[in-house]
Amino acid sequence: MEKINDLYIPFKALMVYRAESDNSYYVENHDLDSRGMAINAHPLSLKESKSLAEALDSSQRQAENFLHHKGLMGENILQLETGRNGRAVWFTGMVKKELHFVKGLHIPDGIAYVPPMIWKADRKQLSVWAMDMTGRPNETTLLYYAPFYNVYENGSVCFGNVKIEIPIDCSLSAFIGSWEHYFFGSSFSHLIGGEVPINGNLNDTWKRQITAGRKFPLIAMKKTGRSLAEVLL
Repeated sequence: MEKINDLYIPFKALMVYRAESDNSYYVENHDLDSRGMAINAHPLSLKESKSLAEALDSSQRQAENFLHHKGLMGENILQLETGRNGRAVWFTGMVKKELHFVKGLHIPDGIAYVPPMIWKADRKQLSVWAMDMTGRPNETTLLYYAPFYNVYENGSVCFGNVKIEIPIDCSLSAFIGSWEHYFFGSSFSHLIGGEVPINGNLNDTWKRQITAGRKFPLIAMKKTGRSLAEVLL
């Protein structure tokens, strides 16, 4: 079910009747007064039927356009499913990102290298893993735990109270940009399940990364025991 963010005010109600003799249908339209009470019952007119059909068709077209793209697909796309239940898997290399941490971690905000990553998302949920290689991965590529706070052992990301809003007609490029912004734009705050996702101290690692500006130490990452093939759509 889609999450409704706007306030919708009921103003009409449809009553559908079915004949016992031949299972034919009759649709009656009711206006609603300020108290939500049905008034002015009348047969659903042709004009009203067309207006309702157009509204439903517009909603369907928007859903069908989810994760649409024009031209050649980016080299970073590993798998894609478009439409209402669309989702995608993509990867990023070792790049510099601005990172934010809650004060309780005593890690300064700043720019640091993050490891190559695998991303998997639909409109509601994001999962991330790390890689110890550069370039395009294949199905046998081994996955590592993403060396960040707020990530479950299975790769799912906890966004806390962050409001995730991905439009139903979102393009593929906007979709990827939005999820990466949500991930790096929110504040990293805590380990989930108490399991440290790297060999060593995660706090100290990110302090060094931000102050020294070095490439992320891939040797410190932990294997998940899974390959890319196991998380594809």
